[in-house]
Amino acid sequence: MGTAAQRLLLANLMHLQSLLFDIDGTLVDTNELHVRCWLEAFEHFGKRFEYDVIRHQIGKGGDLLVPDLLNAKEMRRFGEELKNYRTELYKRDYMPQAKPFDGATETLEALHAKGIRIALASSSNEDEVEYYTQLLGVGSLLAASTSKKDAEHSKPSPEIFRAALEQTGADEGRTFAVGDTPYDILAAHRIPLPIVAVLSGGFERELLAKSEFLFDDVTRIVAELKQLDDYFDD
Repeated sequence: MGTAAQRLLLANLMHLQSLLFDIDGTLVDTNELHVRCWLEAFEHFGKRFEYDVIRHQIGKGGDLLVPDLLNAKEMRRFGEELKNYRTELYKRDYMPQAKPFDGATETLEALHAKGIRIALASSSNEDEVEYYTQLLGVGSLLAASTSKKDAEHSKPSPEIFRAALEQTGADEGRTFAVGDTPYDILAAHRIPLPIVAVLSGGFERELLAKSEFLFDDVTRIVAELKQLDDYFDD
């Protein structure tokens, strides 16, 4: 079923209206790239951190990650410069290495064909979101897409998921968030939205245990769609 009318008919037969997808670590294999980029950026300013310290900060935006790791004096001296440096470093040296996870595009295509509204819910810079959208080849499938401009604070603030939800026009009582970090889970639950967490981003299973569903990757969403739909069956 491919026409708009057919998709609408399928959507009316389901409880689930919309899925709000985080991008990094969920649809696109970038978490390791972000770790390496942050390590390089901090080192540029004379700060060195263990890999795992940075690794467990991934999923936050720089607005939260940097002040979490610098003290007040360091924030005054180079906090903003560091954030700007990392942004340019990532776009120049790391973002071109990004690849979609196997099956990510096909998953969004299959969900769209069933009449489910698809949103990209990211607080990355607008040009990064556009790059990933083109990389995935899903622009025509989207009911909504957010970026840094749509929220004052990144996850675990709920602002990005809230903005994506409002853009879709979907009922929050019939919507799942989808993400790969504990910060995605906290952001979704603050609305509150149920969330599908995926292990593809590299976070430990126990750190994602508060999610309503936990899958290896986003491809399982299609296979387990009835379970997700039944979640809303009162």
